[in-house]
Amino acid sequence: MSGKKVLARRSLGLAMLAAAVLVACRTSPSGRTQGDVVLVVIDTLRADHLPMYGYERNTAPHLERFARDAVTYAHAITPGTWTVPAHGALFTGRWPSFHGAERVPGDHNLALALNDGQTTLAEIMQRRGFHTAAFVGNSTYVSGIFGFARGFAEYFDKDLYSPAKLREAVEAWLPTRREPLFLFINILDPHEPYEPPPPLDVMFPTKHAELGTMMTDLVYGGKALTPEMREHFVSQYDGEIVYADRELGAILARLEAAGRYDDALIVVTSDHGELLGEHGLAGHGVAPFEPETHVPLLVKYPGQRRGGERVERRVSTLGIFATLVQHVGAALPAGVDSRPLDAPHPVWVEDIASDGARVRVGYDGDQKLVVATPMQGAPWTALYDLAADPGEDAPIRDGSGAAALRRELDAFASAVRPVNTAVRPVIDPEREAKLKALGYLR
Repeated sequence: MSGKKVLARRSLGLAMLAAAVLVACRTSPSGRTQGDVVLVVIDTLRADHLPMYGYERNTAPHLERFARDAVTYAHAITPGTWTVPAHGALFTGRWPSFHGAERVPGDHNLALALNDGQTTLAEIMQRRGFHTAAFVGNSTYVSGIFGFARGFAEYFDKDLYSPAKLREAVEAWLPTRREPLFLFINILDPHEPYEPPPPLDVMFPTKHAELGTMMTDLVYGGKALTPEMREHFVSQYDGEIVYADRELGAILARLEAAGRYDDALIVVTSDHGELLGEHGLAGHGVAPFEPETHVPLLVKYPGQRRGGERVERRVSTLGIFATLVQHVGAALPAGVDSRPLDAPHPVWVEDIASDGARVRVGYDGDQKLVVATPMQGAPWTALYDLAADPGEDAPIRDGSGAAALRRELDAFASAVRPVNTAVRPVIDPEREAKLKALGYLR
């Protein structure tokens, strides 16, 4: 055989080997050409009530096990202090004042929908060949009327308030799918009312049944906050975390049994945390203290790559958008603020208070700067050193030592935002009943 023929045969063999390797890389163990992408948001879950974030109670054994397969981001900050702006950031990769789904100034409960023309995460996934589906416990605010259903082929948001019912719905639906999935799951608990099912309601001591299930009703109804009140509601909140963790654990087990776990990219986070008496406050969407802004973030990469790793650097959950888009090989839409979680990026929080004040927060290491701009009057600022003052009890009100952070936050605040022309949603009787049930209307 001539040298040319030998060389040609070798070249052909190398090309066939390369093609086989490429196919193997693109084909998952379950036979699909790409693994699933799963985004789980556990509503109202503050990070410091989880054992992997140093909590003394074992509130989340299934998440602890999941963390062994995932990267745990120790200091993840949500862009918004309540459901609508936070989910808008997750779905669009834009800060709340840019995506537009924020509180209507002067109203505690109303919010606008996403700005028109913004590409959502589900739309990107759909274009990349994923079957897009959502299972939503918080149908009051994670709702199609705010634009959150855009890009989902299936959007299940009826009667899934109970984490058990949501889990049952996912389990019944999953075996019918064969194609790659982009699956969004919103688990409502541990949102108020705090009603963990028995025996989880007495799993932790200090339950006082006479205090009920709604901490916000008591705190904002004029009742003095007592140690007994706080102990009671913390015990019930923690019981609900155990409940949500149990149901999420069952969903993850079902994915594993279906051969959809190992090759999947799975993100577990929260939209915001919860105040449980700190600073005399309760609930969320109230003030950007750490119990509201510091949320869990665990990312399991395909093949459990980087499993057990812990990232101490502060990140924004806004980075979830770019991380998922990058993972599926898509380009970031024009104007998107999100950057991958492992790339340097600013960490901001935005809110519109119920009195109309614009509140912005910036982080730089352990420095946390809060700037509130009321509808009338002069802005005020507060600077915290989270290392020396983790409870945010002693603000440095002159802001000394934060010149660089102040300049960056000022530049962020002065950037031109799109005008949101979305129609203000109406609170119909059905939504009013849901808002009352979740403690928003008192």
